Amino acid sequence: MPPKRAATKRQYSAIDIDSDADSSASESTSRAAPKRKAPVKKTTTSTTKPTPAKKATATKGPTVAKTYKDAIKALETALKSLDAKVRKMSPNSRAITTDTYADMASKHLKAVNALEKMEGGLVYAFNMAMAVADASHTDCDTTPKMGGFGDSEGPFKEMDGILVRLIEGRNEEAPAKRQEGLPTVRKRWTRADGDVGEFKTGRPNKQQYGQLQRQKLAWENERREERRERRESVNDWVTVALQDLKEERDYLAEYGVEKYFPKSIARLEELLGSETDAAAAGAGDAA
Repeated sequence: MPPKRAATKRQYSAIDIDSDADSSASESTSRAAPKRKAPVKKTTTSTTKPTPAKKATATKGPTVAKTYKDAIKALETALKSLDAKVRKMSPNSRAITTDTYADMASKHLKAVNALEKMEGGLVYAFNMAMAVADASHTDCDTTPKMGGFGDSEGPFKEMDGILVRLIEGRNEEAPAKRQEGLPTVRKRWTRADGDVGEFKTGRPNKQQYGQLQRQKLAWENERREERRERRESVNDWVTVALQDLKEERDYLAEYGVEKYFPKSIARLEELLGSETDAAAAGAGDAA
């Protein structure tokens, strides 16, 4: 038999590796890794109180007084805008006439209707309608064609219908009380109220004419404001409204502008007459 050969280094190495692998496997089997426990979820009790839901706050609309004030401001802005255009017009221009003012004023009847529908808005609506009437025309002697061409009658009729309705409503709600010593307001502007120096040619020159126009517009703006404030402050609203409407009617008639609030004027005259008769009857009973 051939002699046994000694194991080579390569063989010894293989033997050692196999031996180590077997021992490692047996050790791994005998030492099984412990099972991990599932993490326990911690429950925490919050001490913070939930924020209560905010209560919805009702949005308050504008008061009737503010609505009236804003409506007057809008009307005055529109009126002064027309006045500014008139100042720049040529004396012979027909671009703007008193008819233009009537059309502009009628657009503000929406504010009158809105005020009438508000709680406590009847008197404000009446005063707004009177302010619209005041703004529905201009001084017809500003230019030769300022008297217009009869186109004011339509807006006048619409405004008159609304105002006479408000007169009836106000008379039912709070009849007027006669008042002595009513506040006075300035009269309508005349050339004599102008202050531009002497007319060297008997007529105002271009510069003086412009100055007169500015003075007249400023005067009439203040006069209109004084009339409005008087209407807002007196109890004898029938007398005051009738005076204001008749004064404007008579002035416009001189320039051929007709049908200025005929129904309202007639109704106010009836109310004033009935008040006068009642006062006379009361005086007779007292005697």
